[in-house]
Amino acid sequence: MWRIGILLCLLIVPFSEGKDRQEVCTLRMMCDKIDEVKSEVDAVREEQEQQKLMLENQANILENQSDILKQQSQILGEMALSRNKSYPSSCADVSREIKLLIRLPEYSEDPFEVACDQRSHGGGWTIILRRHDGRQDFYRGWEDYKRGFGDLTSEFFLGLDKIHAMTSDQIQELIVLLEDHEGVKAFEMYDEFRVGPETNNYTLESLGFAYGPAGDSLRYQLGMMFSTKDRNNDKRKDGQECAKMSTAAWWYNECRESNLCGTYGNNEFGKGVAWKAFRGLDYSLKRAVMMIRPRTAALNGS
Repeated sequence: MWRIGILLCLLIVPFSEGKDRQEVCTLRMMCDKIDEVKSEVDAVREEQEQQKLMLENQANILENQSDILKQQSQILGEMALSRNKSYPSSCADVSREIKLLIRLPEYSEDPFEVACDQRSHGGGWTIILRRHDGRQDFYRGWEDYKRGFGDLTSEFFLGLDKIHAMTSDQIQELIVLLEDHEGVKAFEMYDEFRVGPETNNYTLESLGFAYGPAGDSLRYQLGMMFSTKDRNNDKRKDGQECAKMSTAAWWYNECRESNLCGTYGNNEFGKGVAWKAFRGLDYSLKRAVMMIRPRTAALNGS
């Protein structure tokens, strides 16, 4: 009997080992399949995460674009309101302001700021040039004089484009206020000041009648085109340029009897802030101001 048991055992063991091997193989295949599915799931998750980031970025971009459109819409709305609003055309239209927004459709639909003098000679003056301490460099090129530069509360030049627009809009008086370093003051007034367009190089087209204790040192420049260090329009014949010789910009003839855009404090002949009839061309003045006012304002007692 024991021999039969041994024989049965020998038969059963191989069968049992074969079954285990088969189960192990099956498990391995299932594990491999699980890993494969897990990898696919991870890939899908990664793709979904990337799509989520892309959607978030697109949402941020759209939000930024929406904010930009809102800002642009607000700006356009403000511009429309500004253009529909009634603005004065000069300082003569108000009585107290020292700085003012005015609008000249011939120049721009948008208003721009000017400085006013409401005290001198009846008030209502729009200041186009002011010199008093030398803080501003006036030896500049054409584009600066075209657009204007400086600080309206201190030294500045309003800009030839604006001056042309204002003097073309209505007849303007010009007053020139001068002061030397000893405190002596003088003025000269012109009753019809007009500056031409850039196409004519801002020619000094008209001055009208002149009167005042300072003396007329602008008449010599009448009919002259404006010159700067980078654009010479003077009448000099010897090849030298008045703007460079005078370290300034002005309506130069051959060259000048006035030089209010000259170098502040420079007493070398013809290079300083000078007015020939008042202290001569070899004296740089302490203060010089040019202002314009509609002639109708003077007639109405502004």
